[in-house]
Amino acid sequence: MPPGSAMPGPLGVVPPPAGGLDLSLPGDGVRLAATRWPGTGTPVVLLHGLASQRRFWNPVARRLTGPTRDAPAILALDQRGHGDTERPDGPYDVVSVARDLANAMDPLGWSRAVVVGHSWGAAVAATFAAEHPERALSLVVIDGGFSAPPVGFDRAAVRKRLEPPRLAMPPEQLVDMLSGRSPAGEWTDEIAGAVLPIFEVHADGLARARLPFDTHMKVLDGLLDYDATHVLTRVRCPAWLVSCEAFDADDEWTAHKRHALEAITAQLVRPRVLRWAGAVHDVPLQWPDLVAGLIRAAVHDPDIGPARVGGPPA
Repeated sequence: MPPGSAMPGPLGVVPPPAGGLDLSLPGDGVRLAATRWPGTGTPVVLLHGLASQRRFWNPVARRLTGPTRDAPAILALDQRGHGDTERPDGPYDVVSVARDLANAMDPLGWSRAVVVGHSWGAAVAATFAAEHPERALSLVVIDGGFSAPPVGFDRAAVRKRLEPPRLAMPPEQLVDMLSGRSPAGEWTDEIAGAVLPIFEVHADGLARARLPFDTHMKVLDGLLDYDATHVLTRVRCPAWLVSCEAFDADDEWTAHKRHALEAITAQLVRPRVLRWAGAVHDVPLQWPDLVAGLIRAAVHDPDIGPARVGGPPA
């Protein structure tokens, strides 16, 4: 967006790949921006992380679609407050955000779906599976959703540590910075199309995060209230839990994730646990082929029955 324009505009927006169609869907008192990829197979929902947006899933969605007769129908949402979706004052607790998904599935005629979430979106996906068990065929949580802050943690200190940076820089400088930190190790058009729409260019010509600071912190508060044990122990469908871990990582956060994963696994009804050594947090951008394969495995999990688009629950 050139300097002097009246309204901010998203950066680097490209059409969705592989025949994806942008549309608007109803949430719980909010309109949700979404992209749908048609398919005749099992419906799959993709939920992004905090401060991200639905284009994040483009590389994975492109690898899931195809001419096969059982290609999944895919839906990627901009969750409330994010991307092109409306930004209400609240609420931003994960139960409310999960209720948005339940509402959005109705006009599509989707009675049930495989629900996939990354990071904060994993907590939303797990909450959806717990709160709406009749609508979740299987659950996939990628580097999130299976851990929670320890009892007695200093909330104010954690909030301060997790505050987002307040970036404001020329778009070219932002692209240079992001390209040097690409999860895939190289900056491609595909990665740019997935990452750049997180930002927007304002009238002063500077790029900033699309998610305002205050809204970011409200979403973070909802995540800090998330109780992984309470949620996941109520999930009755197959649950695929993926932990992304650097090689030989021995930091406090990785140790906390490992402990949480081990503790929760013993309490789940149908756990499928994966620890991906060498995977970065944004693994859907780093290894989209692997993530697409994981989702196919969840779709074809023998513990769930077939679910066709527009058909009755199996």
